[in-house]
Amino acid sequence: MKSKKHIAIAVAAVAIIVVAAVMIANPSGWSKKSFEAVVQETVTQADGEIRLIVERTTEIYSNPMNSLGISDDTKLLNASGEKIAITDFNPGDAISVTLKDSFTEETPFYYPVVYEIKLIDQ
Repeated sequence: MKSKKHIAIAVAAVAIIVVAAVMIANPSGWSKKSFEAVVQETVTQADGEIRLIVERTTEIYSNPMNSLGISDDTKLLNASGEKIAITDFNPGDAISVTLKDSFTEETPFYYPVVYEIKLIDQ
């Protein structure tokens, strides 16, 4: 009877270790969300922040409009995967957006962290 108990405990411990290893190996991918959109305009705010206004073509939230903040960490890519500038995005361009799929309680509004914006080959 004791050996069955030990085996059950060992199996549970191994399962916990495997789950922990998977979570450590791939934590960032779980918080990413992607969608396709069409560029509406590029806006430079008074404080110098650049925002890309897009209309989603894939349904995620009820309002299809998004204002995406462009930071130094945002990858801007053409259809071939080469880096481009924000000025290379024009109204009507189809794009794929990858962003963080969560927000913090300290942020009163949902301004997602944008990881990547890529032109879709038309």
